[in-house]
Amino acid sequence: MSVQAQTRRKRLLLGSATAVAAVCGMTGDLIFSELKDEWALGAFAGTAVVVAGLTVLLYRHSADDLAVSVRAGLEERHQLPPEQLLVGREVLSSSLIERLRDVPTPTSGTLPADPSAGQCAVTVVHGAAGTGKTALALHAAHRVKEHYPDGQLYVDLRGGTATPRDSGEVLEVFLRNLGTAQEDIPRSVDDRATRFRSLTNAMRLLIVLDNAHSTEQIQPLLPVGAGCSVLVTSRRNLSAGNITRRHPLKVELPAEEQALEILSAHAGRERVAAEPGAALDIVKFCDRLPLALRIVGGKICAREDLTLRRMRARLADEHARLHELVHENDSLQACLSLIYRDLPESARQAFGLMSSLPASRLTDWHVGRILPTPAMAGRVCDELVGVGLMEAHRSDDVEPSYSLHDLVRVFAREQYEALPPEERRSAEQRLVGAYREAVVYLAAGRAPELGTEASGQRAGDLERRTAGSWVAEESERIQWAITRARRLGMEPEGVEIAEGLTYFLDDVNLSPDSARYLFDARAEQRTRVVRSLRRGRAVVALGNQLPDAALELLLPGGSPDPAVTLTARDRMVIARAYGAKSDYPAALDHMTTVVEELRAENDLWHVQASLEKLGEFQRWRGQPEKAEESQREALRLTDGFGDRRAQARLRRTLAETLGYLRRPEEAALLLEQAIRDFGVLNDRVWEARSQYALGKIYRLLARRQDALAAYDKAEDILGPMGERQWIGRIDNARIRVYAGMERFDDAWASAQAALGLFRQLGDDMWYAHTQRDVGLLHLRQGRPGEALAPLNEAIEVTRRAGDAYAEAMARHLRGVAHRELGRLDEARSDLEATLAVYQGGAYDWNQAAVLHDLIRVLRADGASDEADHMESSAISTNPAFVRMPGRDGAQAIPDED
Repeated sequence: MSVQAQTRRKRLLLGSATAVAAVCGMTGDLIFSELKDEWALGAFAGTAVVVAGLTVLLYRHSADDLAVSVRAGLEERHQLPPEQLLVGREVLSSSLIERLRDVPTPTSGTLPADPSAGQCAVTVVHGAAGTGKTALALHAAHRVKEHYPDGQLYVDLRGGTATPRDSGEVLEVFLRNLGTAQEDIPRSVDDRATRFRSLTNAMRLLIVLDNAHSTEQIQPLLPVGAGCSVLVTSRRNLSAGNITRRHPLKVELPAEEQALEILSAHAGRERVAAEPGAALDIVKFCDRLPLALRIVGGKICAREDLTLRRMRARLADEHARLHELVHENDSLQACLSLIYRDLPESARQAFGLMSSLPASRLTDWHVGRILPTPAMAGRVCDELVGVGLMEAHRSDDVEPSYSLHDLVRVFAREQYEALPPEERRSAEQRLVGAYREAVVYLAAGRAPELGTEASGQRAGDLERRTAGSWVAEESERIQWAITRARRLGMEPEGVEIAEGLTYFLDDVNLSPDSARYLFDARAEQRTRVVRSLRRGRAVVALGNQLPDAALELLLPGGSPDPAVTLTARDRMVIARAYGAKSDYPAALDHMTTVVEELRAENDLWHVQASLEKLGEFQRWRGQPEKAEESQREALRLTDGFGDRRAQARLRRTLAETLGYLRRPEEAALLLEQAIRDFGVLNDRVWEARSQYALGKIYRLLARRQDALAAYDKAEDILGPMGERQWIGRIDNARIRVYAGMERFDDAWASAQAALGLFRQLGDDMWYAHTQRDVGLLHLRQGRPGEALAPLNEAIEVTRRAGDAYAEAMARHLRGVAHRELGRLDEARSDLEATLAVYQGGAYDWNQAAVLHDLIRVLRADGASDEADHMESSAISTNPAFVRMPGRDGAQAIPDED
């Protein structure tokens, strides 16, 4: 019986009692008028007893009915379903509970000064499918029940199904729960909503609207009373119209540790603890999605024979993964299918093709180039983000970015493969064409002759100043476009994309096999394109430490192909190949010529690229002041292009040259800026290489702990990438730092690690550099005789390579070793040869260090006058000599000030 019906019954009973009392009064008048005294008094007393009994009986029945009605009404208002298991969501849960406990006093019909203070508060908990929104909402609602003594109403609005619940139907249920008789419930939705707001205005009521579909669905279900709170869960971040709305609460994916907790809670903690490696892989395959983890955990818990390793094996196949994520009433695929079914056709097409691309950041550019017109991108992105199929990310960039959850991507790829072939073909043709337009446009900023191939306008929102970064980020998708062009019969477009990519090979990493496939000219007849593709394969070979392979491509049999004329760009690659082969004289000669040829052609991008390498070769040949001049010019040219990646690389290269010139403070500033830029560009490889270079600069300043920290940062990045040659270089760099700290055990361990790596890699030059430092360690520990063999090897290798500076460093140490052994003639010969190299360049500090050791040799050999003259001259001409009084090469660390 409804509260209203019971109230009417109570009033009827009370009315009846009142009527009986009135009749009793009328009967007394009649009795006393007709009967004598004693008889009248007795008759009246009897009548009064009967009436009193009837009245008490009626009141007792009305009170009992009222108590029952109150109890029934309260029971009908406490509707929260049982809690679901909630794990790993402590922060979100605490935040939501705190909000729901904040319940103002109902206004009871009075008008507050602030209109918003008299309204209910709405909290929308939103997030992608399967993130655990309902479990979070129910967990919080159960913990704040005592703050809502008038009840808690709950309804599943079935927003994720084919038939979301009708608002009018829900209001009918709510009104009955609040005591409205069926016959008193209005027929229209608006009238029902008005009655609902009137009833709840003075209540403290919590309303949970679970799995809401739209704002239109929830709007009529919102009360207005200040003592009421509404908790909405939805995939969309719904608006609540004019109702006061708390800041929405987005449910993100849990962290890895929290995801493991979820899996443990459902699969069993002991079983997860017994197979931690398999558990981590399962978390990875489920991409931390709580629904997927709950399904997997439930399947494992239900079967003792189903180990985590077996479950991992079943999830390993990406194509079968979604079909494994089904247990009892839970199915991720079914959940996603309902969302996908309601998408517009354009959104389905874009969603599917994006999922088929190599995974990376997505932007409006990608979406717009898949669709028939780019202008459709905004609406499609809004739709996909709104239903939780695509995640939007905040960024400092003007253009927003998006990503797909791994399991959503697997689902979308299956849906895409089911689309009609002609739909897929048209979308892929549009995207391949867009990549052709973009890559050729960006490459034309580096190769002006491509300007005739590019469209006259900028390719979408792409800018040439960020060309390197864009191509680096898109490299895998560009490769996809080259391959897909061949399948779509768009061979010319694919070749043009490949040609454009060859101008960005310092920005991307390719293997020689990949280059052979991607840069295959096939039936291409255009000479320019054929040359570019061949040169691209040579550059990739260089990047993979295969200089001979690069030379064979450009100089087959050791001389130019008579059918092909080498361009200045080709010769630039040849010069780099000689440098990689440690033939620095040949590298320097070739690159010097190349720079002049490129200047004559006004090929400015390649002028700056060749100047950067020319500076390196000049530095290695003992001409650091010329190296600085070349690299500063290159940096000025790069500033004109505005390419942040190229600017950062040149700052790093110039900083290394300034280190040779003993200007470490300037070098440190350049490297710190380069590291920041590479961090922004997400170029981890060059960020690590810059950390390595910064470590060397800190070592020059004797900031040894800072140097070790920089080397550690570099190794943390390069180690997992398998960059073994760079790891060897880092180990080599640590030797001198440890030696300066007299941590000789660590220094020897680093030396042995570096020697082992360089021996495995066949890198003779860096093996020689490390042998030089092995000689240093022997000297520092008082073993000059044992220092000679490694120093001899270092001198021989660097001499053959033409690395004058490296040879001079090793000769200096060998001269000190000879001096310590009393071989003064050999010592003087080595030290004078070293001094001659340093005097040929701007190496004032190095000259000063050698002069100190040479003066010691002269004094030991009895040539005091010559030593005094040399010392006097050094004091007057070389300030660095004065700054290092008493320096002894047997104890000093090379390069440290």
